[in-house]
Amino acid sequence: MSIAIILRRGASLLGMAALLAACASPAGIQPGESGSAVTARLGRPTLERPLPGGGQRLIYSSQPMGQYAWITDVGPDGKVIGTTQALTSERFRMLDSGHWDTDRLLFEFGPPAEITRVGLRGEQIVWGYRFREDGVWNSLMYVYVTDKGVVTRYHPGPDPLMEPRFQLGM
Repeated sequence: MSIAIILRRGASLLGMAALLAACASPAGIQPGESGSAVTARLGRPTLERPLPGGGQRLIYSSQPMGQYAWITDVGPDGKVIGTTQALTSERFRMLDSGHWDTDRLLFEFGPPAEITRVGLRGEQIVWGYRFREDGVWNSLMYVYVTDKGVVTRYHPGPDPLMEPRFQLGM
């Protein structure tokens, strides 16, 4: 194998790594940066929510078609406290503890990709979040909510839009 081929493959791998890294961080938001600098650079967030101790939670979501939602918490002093990728398998496990309702879902994950209704008796609303399950699989997290907005259960499943076997005509 020639050196030129090895260098091209190496450059190709570096390019793919750079693309993946771009998906893994939101425009270089740094703790201590001003919240106004973040909104100047990224634009208006998809959703804003007040933080319990003052300040704001800014949520930049790629839903309904993307698989990422970035949470940036800005303290009462207007400075970024931290940034987190909201739609991960690890974070969805938070649903195992405490009381969850639609307000808390919005606060922790942002708006869902889709909202549907299922069931013949005791119909429930299902909030579907597109995400990369365990950082690998194209999935939807299905979160079941009563008509009163209380979460009853959740589970991941394959994202039908990303699975050829679910496409019509297959």
